[in-house]
Amino acid sequence: MRRRNAREGISRTVSVYLDEDTNNRLIRAKDRSGRSKTIEVQIRLRDHLKRYPDFYN
Repeated sequence: MRRRNAREGISRTVSVYLDEDTNNRLIRAKDRSGRSKTIEVQIRLRDHLKRYPDFYN
């Protein structure tokens, strides 16, 4: 069974370990937005990469 995602195309799964404070902030953000934790992470990561595309250059 294929999972649907918000964007067309092939999706990739990434696992991360979060410290307690970061996890709690993420939970509060997803609760405020009404989104799932997964979608909240996708949106925030995409936004960060758009804002800082050449962070290490």
